[in-house]
Amino acid sequence: MKHLVLHLDLASPEAWSCFRRLPELLMGQHVWVEICPAGEPGQALAPLWRHALACGAPGALLNRWLAEQVLRAVWQDAPATGPELQPALARLAQVLTPSRDPDSPAVQQEWAALCERSRRLAAGAVPLLHRPADGACWVGEAAISLTDQGL
Repeated sequence: MKHLVLHLDLASPEAWSCFRRLPELLMGQHVWVEICPAGEPGQALAPLWRHALACGAPGALLNRWLAEQVLRAVWQDAPATGPELQPALARLAQVLTPSRDPDSPAVQQEWAALCERSRRLAAGAVPLLHRPADGACWVGEAAISLTDQGL
């Protein structure tokens, strides 16, 4: 089974559309996908990623289900002006119950380390799909649609 890591910045309008297309793009492939937050540790939407990280094991990347809950909270009902933190956090809290404190130093350090991991791959506002086995990367929604050719 191949392992892929999708680096997403919650503030990117491409994040939700790219994530939603991922199952279609990888249909028929034997692939395990994890989601890694991209962005700056101090960005406004950081509490949402930390809330999801606090639901998983320490140091683990997000699985697709957890990432979907975060992306839905941000983008499904986002106003035309863009995502707003407090309504998105309230929606997320209805679905996810963290086993750790999202504001704890440990979770904040995990979040910062994952942002750094994404930054090292030059992941930014545009989604980036990474295959750790050989370092292959596909950037942006259009490039990610070519992933199946590279697998």
